[in-house]
Amino acid sequence: LGFTMAIAHHQKRRMSLNATVVAALFGIAAVLGFNVVSPPPLDLTRSPSSDLNDDKTMKAIAYREHGNASVLQLYETVPRPKLLRDGEVLIRVMASSLNPCDFKLRRTPLPSLFWMPLPKIPGEDIAGIVVEVRNSRVSSSTSSPNNNVFRVGDRVAAMMPILGSRFGAHAEYAVVHESMIAKLPPTDDMLVIDEGDQTRTISFVEAASLPLVSLTTIQAFSKLTQQGSRTEGKKILIHAGAGGVGTFAIQYAKKVLHMYVATTASNEKAHFLKQLGADLVIDYRTTDFQSIIQDYDVVFDTMSWAYEYQTLASRSRVLKSNGGHYLNILSSDWGLTDGKEKANGFLMVRNFLYYKLCHLVPWWRETVPSYDIVVVKPNGKQLKKVLDLVHDGTIRPIIDRTFPLKDAVSAYQYLENGHASGKVVLEH
Repeated sequence: LGFTMAIAHHQKRRMSLNATVVAALFGIAAVLGFNVVSPPPLDLTRSPSSDLNDDKTMKAIAYREHGNASVLQLYETVPRPKLLRDGEVLIRVMASSLNPCDFKLRRTPLPSLFWMPLPKIPGEDIAGIVVEVRNSRVSSSTSSPNNNVFRVGDRVAAMMPILGSRFGAHAEYAVVHESMIAKLPPTDDMLVIDEGDQTRTISFVEAASLPLVSLTTIQAFSKLTQQGSRTEGKKILIHAGAGGVGTFAIQYAKKVLHMYVATTASNEKAHFLKQLGADLVIDYRTTDFQSIIQDYDVVFDTMSWAYEYQTLASRSRVLKSNGGHYLNILSSDWGLTDGKEKANGFLMVRNFLYYKLCHLVPWWRETVPSYDIVVVKPNGKQLKKVLDLVHDGTIRPIIDRTFPLKDAVSAYQYLENGHASGKVVLEH
């Protein structure tokens, strides 16, 4: 059903066929992974009235049609989302961050029935304060300081689902299921961490920068350790190391998994990335990475449309044939060329099926690397572990720029230029 609807949409909207395949995979992931139901309505046209006062409305960034950043608008009287199911939490959002998937989904039309309903408030990453909780499913009688038992006034961070809802992060309020939320350690105003002899604070802006990029990294790397294999001393190549996912992945691979880390980036960002933990920075503008990277254990690829073929070509020695692992972070191009998104749709599907089939045959699996496609999912428990790593100073959030909520168009235009180092965040 997903492929059929996406191909029909391709013919109607003139999307590239590869981008259509990626759209179909996103849709299937939504149905299988996020338990999608018919999304609640989002009314952007309602004007203030006696039964809709300031206590029931909010400001939000939203769009009614697909397109570039100019389709985003600030709406000031959007009805607040309501708690409809047990375990849902209403959060006063203090900051939210931008991710490439936000503008890719905005620019690339998807069938809107369940996957990408319009109008849409974009964004997944939030940090804020709990203002209402509905019948928490987590028993407080079994709680410990690390359990996600949420109460009014708690400072929290969360990743919202990418697909299947009209409501997103770029609004003054958001409803999130408690399973997707992690609590910040309580302090007077901010989370305080010790960093050597220095003490610094992490604001809501920094907390909002973490969810999607950290969960993408952790869920990808979990595939390396599912069978109990050790990562210490192994070599990993992380593409696009200066991006939001890349800056977190470099720190996690080096400081948590204790791997040898190589990455691709411009030469201007080499010093910055080495400070984060990269052992080797390859200037993608002047050097072919496959001429330097050979017999690595892992490739973490956020730009598979550009690098997958080179990495897995028959003559390539980038990955070890026995024990190597290719992690394809489901993605697309940063920019529009000839009006179409780039993607590696059919190559990705072919490679995924081929390598999975090879690993079903005992004598064959020793001759080819492993291949996994990573589609990130919200996970409060994993996010709590990330916050603990930030709390003890192991990992630090990387913020490129902040914008006020009303300047979301400028923020997205800046991100879509493709040269941000770390995250771009909206302050609410």
